[in-house]
Amino acid sequence: MLVMLALLLFWAGDQGGFPPTIWYPGALIALWLLVVLFADVRFSLERREWRTGALLFFALFTVWSFLSIAWAGVKGDAWDGANQTLLYLTVYVIFSRWSTNARIAGLFVALYAVVVAAIGFFTIENALHGGHVSSIFLSWRLASPIGYQNGEAALFLIPLWPALYLASRREVPPLARGLLAASASLLVQMAVLAQSRGSMYAFPIVFLIFVVLVSGRGRALVTALVVLAASLPNLGRLLDVFRAGEHDSGVATALAQARNGMIVIFVLLLGLVTLAAILDRRLSLSEKTAHRLDLGVVSGFVVILVLTVAVAVGSIDKPVHRAQNAWHNFATGAAGGSDSSHFTSLYGTHRYDFWRVSMDEFRAHPVAGVGTNNFATEYIQARRSNEEPDDPHSIEMRVLMQTGAIGALLFVGFLVSGLLATRRRRLDSFRRGLIGSLVVGFSYWLVHGSVEWFWKVPALTAAALAFLGLAAAVAAGDGSAEAPTGPRASRMMLIVPLALAALVASASYLAPWFSASYVDSASRSWRSHPAQAYQMLDRARRLNPLSDSPDLTAGTIAGRRHDYVHMKAAYTRALKRNPHDWYAQFELGIAEYLTGNRRAAFVDLERAKALNPRESLIRFVLHRVHAREKIDTAALDRVFLERALGFALGSS
Repeated sequence: MLVMLALLLFWAGDQGGFPPTIWYPGALIALWLLVVLFADVRFSLERREWRTGALLFFALFTVWSFLSIAWAGVKGDAWDGANQTLLYLTVYVIFSRWSTNARIAGLFVALYAVVVAAIGFFTIENALHGGHVSSIFLSWRLASPIGYQNGEAALFLIPLWPALYLASRREVPPLARGLLAASASLLVQMAVLAQSRGSMYAFPIVFLIFVVLVSGRGRALVTALVVLAASLPNLGRLLDVFRAGEHDSGVATALAQARNGMIVIFVLLLGLVTLAAILDRRLSLSEKTAHRLDLGVVSGFVVILVLTVAVAVGSIDKPVHRAQNAWHNFATGAAGGSDSSHFTSLYGTHRYDFWRVSMDEFRAHPVAGVGTNNFATEYIQARRSNEEPDDPHSIEMRVLMQTGAIGALLFVGFLVSGLLATRRRRLDSFRRGLIGSLVVGFSYWLVHGSVEWFWKVPALTAAALAFLGLAAAVAAGDGSAEAPTGPRASRMMLIVPLALAALVASASYLAPWFSASYVDSASRSWRSHPAQAYQMLDRARRLNPLSDSPDLTAGTIAGRRHDYVHMKAAYTRALKRNPHDWYAQFELGIAEYLTGNRRAAFVDLERAKALNPRESLIRFVLHRVHAREKIDTAALDRVFLERALGFALGSS
């Protein structure tokens, strides 16, 4: 538990574990931890239960992901995607099969929530003290430590729900309840700083799931509303950070004021909730009275919610017209912008276009899909937007498009079995509520991830699957974390094939990890040591025979050094590994032109145009080749850099 807690928190604090050089080492740690745990009698080998069904479906989904490498257009990306799926399977197995009890599970999730809140707060604090406030923002929305605004919101809101539940329970020590409530307020406020529109729709949905699933609903609901109400006075300061950035009027000052508000609310909640928890322990109510209070609180909440929704809907002028405009903006990517808050600039995204292409590809490849992690080249050819994402921004679309109907059925089988594994009769109220809150944390990932690319961020997906697995383990346990399960003889017979499988999986992890590490090192050192950089890229190429990344990097380095012969050779090799890459084809055409082969340049540039019909730079370079004019490669590099920065700043 401590090893996995440290791993999840490390990923949370370092770009969400997104870069391969960060998540591959963690995948190896998790893999061999699983082998070690398997030898212990506290690792369950029980077969006749829903946990086994979930494990089987997820394992088959992982195998199917590896098989999809065979028909994937970009095989290097498919290999990374299959390896990442194996990592998530490993995380789920570890948490769902290790015998634990509610006390240990509660401690694990409490530590995770408190430390994630601390990571977010100290990210802000370090930026303020270091004088680099703008570095933690993209488009003046919090984008650190993960590097993506919507990911930040999910990082903070996934552990919010178990924290709120534990803060409401008498079984938790008073000071811990105060700390959890105060940390929950930090989580909510930092999610507001990220200004994720996806969280704006996901939060109320998941809040209702929270009310339905947890036990002691009255207590949990009151605690949640107290935390939200206490955080509300700082809302204006939190939103002022975005406004200050948009108007270039003192972001550091606005952020410092928001930070100060966070501290005041944290201290206030820590003291008040701790005091209330002490009094709560001394107050004794009969079970019948407590049930009536819960029912009264929940009923009052439902009545107020219904009235609020009715008033809000009734106050909308021309609701049908507004709904039509909203749908038009969503379907076309038109922005309904506002410079006062990103929350109010609704529907200005291209997700509709991402999903349109995803469904078209699913209809074209309904059984097997296009291959895991494959989306970028398919979207480039059929897009109607100017964006170039490498993920369809939806867990459902990702599964359908990339793994087809077979993969979708396996993944749905896992979800259904995994959720059923968390349901048990004859559980005490605390365990039942803790399980429900863990499922709510997983539900947030699933709901918000329906419009996001969270699957590729281990800090989010691994944490969500850990919560789901932990819920299943608590549901299956008998209250003891040391209950032996399964005969040792049969366990030792299985440990050898498991270790052999882990060796194969380790090789599958190590090759792309070392390859990515060499590529990163070459990218950093080529200016001072170009020969050494080329050697590292040669090693990277040999380690990962499916990826075109080493050759793309070699081509970029050669182009920057005006070594057009090596540039041409590098991009030629890259296209042998990935013939669908318009960029490699485009750069090869430029290299051919700069080395005097104008006819070959025409051929390559026309191929690049067919692969990416909407790319204006291809037409620009074709025009210059036709006119026999000079091509400024440095200017092209600047255009690509500015465009990448623009996409990042415009992320929704």
